[in-house]
Amino acid sequence: MKNLANGSFMNIALDDKEVNMSKGKWLVVTGLDGSGKTHLVESLAEYYRAQGLKVKTAHLPYDKHLGVEVLPKLKLSYSDRLLFALDNHIFAAQLEEWLDEYDLVISQRGWFDSFVHGAVQGFSYAEIAQLNQVQLLPKCDAMIHLVCASPVAYDRIKDDPDADKFEYPEYIHTQELETRRGFNELFAGNPDLAAFQGCKNFLIDTTWMSIEGTYEQAKLWLNAIEF
Repeated sequence: MKNLANGSFMNIALDDKEVNMSKGKWLVVTGLDGSGKTHLVESLAEYYRAQGLKVKTAHLPYDKHLGVEVLPKLKLSYSDRLLFALDNHIFAAQLEEWLDEYDLVISQRGWFDSFVHGAVQGFSYAEIAQLNQVQLLPKCDAMIHLVCASPVAYDRIKDDPDADKFEYPEYIHTQELETRRGFNELFAGNPDLAAFQGCKNFLIDTTWMSIEGTYEQAKLWLNAIEF
């Protein structure tokens, strides 16, 4: 593991059997709500488009009916996990088409978010891996994990009119802890996170960072790995 500015990154060898044969690459921006994912996705999309690449941005949950209409009605944590597992597979089908059409797909969130949020709700990584059947889903090429102190994160999103049912202080606090643990477990080689150990991973703590500073650090890392 190496340090780059205030961030951390790791490179893990990609198994030949997991190589994505599609034309495009998939970059995931994952992490804590309120850590700056939306701005980073938009900034990176502009950066790569300026280089002449054909770029598609996306957001999970992907299915608007599931994410907007159904999710707020669910009362059980297991029902939440089922919904997100279904949404992941719906997105995966669309993603395969995009990877054939675009040079780069940048998504706000990915499969890893199901592991973090599942852990917040009391599920093990093994349970989430089984529920999502992640071994059947496309593998991303690089993943940027954003995190920050939970009070700062909540302050950034507390007035969001589109906030979901998880965006309250206690949940955000536990989500921060699980976001940091998830990255550490990934680096440690947790076998239940094997689906993500073939991509390059980078952690940025945005607690005291500006939107521009976060973007510059992400761009520095992406250039360093020749993404």
